[in-house]
Amino acid sequence: MPLIDRFIVCGLGSLGQYCLLNLKRFALKVFEINVTAIDCVQPSEWEVQELPSLLDRALILGDCRDDRVLLQAGIHQCRAILLVTSNDNVNIEAALAARRLNPEVRLVVRSSRQNLNQLLRHQLGNFVAFDPTELPATAFALAGLNADILGYFKIGDCQLQVIEQQVQPKDYRFDQMPAFQIHKRAYRLLSHHAAIMSTAQLDLLKSSERTFHQWHPDVKVQAGDTIAYIELVDQTSKFSPKTSLSRSPHPPRHHHKIQPPFWHWAIGQFSQIMGVRQWLRTQRKATTIGIGLTCALFLWLGGTILLKTHVPALTWAQAFSNGAILLLGGYGDIFGGLETDGTTVPTWVNFICLGITLVSFLFILGVFGLIADTLLTTRFDFLRKRPPIPKQNHVVIMGFGRVGQQAAQLLQQFRQPVVAITAQTENWQSFPQIPLVVGDLIAELPRVNVATAKSVILVTEDQMLNLEAALIAREIAQKANHSIELVVRTYGQRFGDNLHQLLPDAKAMAAYALSAEAFVGSAFGENILGLFRLNQRTILVTEYMIAENDTLVNCLLAEVAYGYGVMPIFHQTANRTSQTDSVEFLMPSDDIRLAVGDRVIVLASLNGLRRIEHGEKLAPRSWRLIAQKPLNTASLLDSSSTLHRISGYHLDQSRNFMNNLPNTLEIELYEHQAYRLLQELNRQLPVSLVPID
Repeated sequence: MPLIDRFIVCGLGSLGQYCLLNLKRFALKVFEINVTAIDCVQPSEWEVQELPSLLDRALILGDCRDDRVLLQAGIHQCRAILLVTSNDNVNIEAALAARRLNPEVRLVVRSSRQNLNQLLRHQLGNFVAFDPTELPATAFALAGLNADILGYFKIGDCQLQVIEQQVQPKDYRFDQMPAFQIHKRAYRLLSHHAAIMSTAQLDLLKSSERTFHQWHPDVKVQAGDTIAYIELVDQTSKFSPKTSLSRSPHPPRHHHKIQPPFWHWAIGQFSQIMGVRQWLRTQRKATTIGIGLTCALFLWLGGTILLKTHVPALTWAQAFSNGAILLLGGYGDIFGGLETDGTTVPTWVNFICLGITLVSFLFILGVFGLIADTLLTTRFDFLRKRPPIPKQNHVVIMGFGRVGQQAAQLLQQFRQPVVAITAQTENWQSFPQIPLVVGDLIAELPRVNVATAKSVILVTEDQMLNLEAALIAREIAQKANHSIELVVRTYGQRFGDNLHQLLPDAKAMAAYALSAEAFVGSAFGENILGLFRLNQRTILVTEYMIAENDTLVNCLLAEVAYGYGVMPIFHQTANRTSQTDSVEFLMPSDDIRLAVGDRVIVLASLNGLRRIEHGEKLAPRSWRLIAQKPLNTASLLDSSSTLHRISGYHLDQSRNFMNNLPNTLEIELYEHQAYRLLQELNRQLPVSLVPID
């Protein structure tokens, strides 16, 4: 009887369809994946033709916020529900309904409301939310950077990046270096492609399901080979002001000075004034304008009544107009005219009217200033603060929505000159250091010096507009005899495949296809920290918190890495989770054995996550360990510890084996694990390790 995991996908747009496709990839013969879909309408187009056949029951047409619809889909029996409609409000409402009906179901929500997502994560529990348009933004930016950087993400206080490069002659880190020696504390080898490979090797590489560890451990990296590796970029906690202050042996001394009562009163008044000023600064301009107009109206009515009741010669119409003149600073005009006519006005009325005129300057003129600032500052600031458009070797971003803005931010971190083309100036003030060209996206392409640019990132919402702009940009560059990198955002894998035939050198990325893998990985309970592309595959930066009955419990990291085909890059034991400095937990040793409560972060493809989910490890190879008696028997204790540490062989049995040398032992090891064991033991005694066919 196969084990069945049930999932619900709400919304069968592009993202929902790719989520459905990737969920079914987790199915095995003994682990069945049952997916039910909900949508308001029948999809007009399928991204993958055979996708409808992957549904285990007919599509349920209805509102996913409706209890009746969720019950019909089997919310009580499902492991996770993926709420990926195009409406954030619908997704969050449906998440609340699903949590009420099933307190244990995992909620995977499409939402761009980051603050609300964080609050719901704490309130609902077992909740994760992603913005599918922002999730792959880093991949777009790095592709446009064209600087061999494939991935860039953060773990704790550490910045890490994934680099792909061709090894240069006399490169002290890689040239002529055995692959197993490239595993250092600061970096790890992820991929190795020899410069010269046979057809059989290429076919094997393409057909292999393994993303990492495809090379033989003793192969030497040569100049001209292409490698990918992950490395530590920056570690900030050691230089944190907070840390240095907390380590100060002597707390600062505070000298209190007695102040006279007058100063207490003055300081209190000043603080109150500054508090009001700060409050005004934090309000929206519209609110401030409304307050000013309301106060002006009351001053106008008060001045009108005051003049009418204490200057009998004035009619109501004259008092009304004179009140308006007072607000506009016409105090001299009014009372000069009254004195000329011989009208007597009480002195205290003069002072009140003068006060109305002065206060009106605060509100009326302030309101006019805010309105003028709103109307004029945008254009003048735009012209004054924007840096000039770069002349060459820059990145052009066409489309300045959320994806374009995040890509621009990352490119700025790499000190890469950027210019953006946008049809509207929404949120442009958040990026004062980026040149912006506002207007027709196609017509403005020549203006941003495309002919001399490094790359063009096309991330508008219209994939046909992206295609048109890509063709125009390539044509402009070709006329100038210049090579340019094109990064094109698409919304369907089929369109991306066709685009690759038309523009083979362009990097076409289906944003929803990339994001769907993160959504699906999270549906199985994992925390996805980021993603990037390596060897035509999406690699997910995945965090595991080891729980009881987990498939990773009591596994060596060597078994996790080579058995599941993933790359562990971080390990933290349960009793050290309070430490903030993450550097010492990076690039962990293969010899660590995982326990309940440990935190481990791995790089994995969706296939690797599937293997971990089902505990489907690749089978290790059988080896015959032949050991001779050493000249110095004092090393036998260390040798038994080495055998136990690297292979996981029981410690007592390892000592018994070493105490009866010469001896042979049949043991199951992965190839990289066996090679390392041989290297370590050969330093202590004569050994050989022979594979058993």
